[in-house]
Amino acid sequence: MSEIRLGIIGAGNIAAKHLEVIQNIKDLSAVGITSRTKGKAENLANKFGIPTIYDHTEQLIEQCRPDALLILVSVDQNFSVTKSVIPFKIPFFVEKPPGLVPDETQILAELAKTNNTPNMVGYNRRYYSIFQKGLDVIIKHGKLLGVAVEGHERFWNVSGRVCETVRSNWIFGNSTHTIDLLRLFGGNIKNISTLQKSYIEKNGDQFAAVMEFESGALGHYMAHWYSPGGWAVRLFGEGVTVVFKPLEKGIWLDTDFKEHEIIPDEVDSKYKPGFYRQMEAFRKMVKTGKLKMPGQDIAASFITMTLAQKISGD
Repeated sequence: MSEIRLGIIGAGNIAAKHLEVIQNIKDLSAVGITSRTKGKAENLANKFGIPTIYDHTEQLIEQCRPDALLILVSVDQNFSVTKSVIPFKIPFFVEKPPGLVPDETQILAELAKTNNTPNMVGYNRRYYSIFQKGLDVIIKHGKLLGVAVEGHERFWNVSGRVCETVRSNWIFGNSTHTIDLLRLFGGNIKNISTLQKSYIEKNGDQFAAVMEFESGALGHYMAHWYSPGGWAVRLFGEGVTVVFKPLEKGIWLDTDFKEHEIIPDEVDSKYKPGFYRQMEAFRKMVKTGKLKMPGQDIAASFITMTLAQKISGD
């Protein structure tokens, strides 16, 4: 397969960010697009030179016959669209979360396995160049001792702009971005203890968890959705601490408390961070049929969602 012909499902802001990357990666070409809002599809088609607009997903697949698909719809539509796509056995990329709740994600994972359909879930922060460089600093000095993740949400700005279904499942729909970082940096979790409280949201909006990873490292997660704070990660090593706050900027501290800046790669400055290498990984998956770390398929993302479920107290 020389060139990979991509079919795009969805035409929102995130689709535009992906298309900025796609047009600059060798062997990738967007050849068709469909969206519930045809005007948005027309705008992206004109901007990125996509030759054909289709009325619906089945028409895109059957008439365009793409080599791979990108599912870039709203979070509440991911499950239904992905479920309809899997039986076509076309490799696909879907933005996180593939299902809005763990049960939906498990259904998709089993369906993808039954149909042997290669897939990748868009946890783009797994591809931040500064994250790998930060881990390299830790490993250079010894072993990872601990991981601390802060997943505070700006829920006072969010809650009035999303539907009730998404709002009540926000820990899966959005907070899995930060919860997934526990697994990215720490690996498999051996045991975990959690606490959850509710300030406003009936399903909780304050979360705390402590855990031990199979590696022996310790971890904790903290999130207060109605308290300003933002997202942050701290990695603790032997004589070094790595800090990402915000996640797109990194430093590491030595025992003299001297700060050393971690410089992101050019592609993370030029495009939405993580998107370029994430799409490169998808390209390789389509060509080889296998997804390599740190990529996650639906089955792996189900593990992250069950972790979120534990943290939420369910």
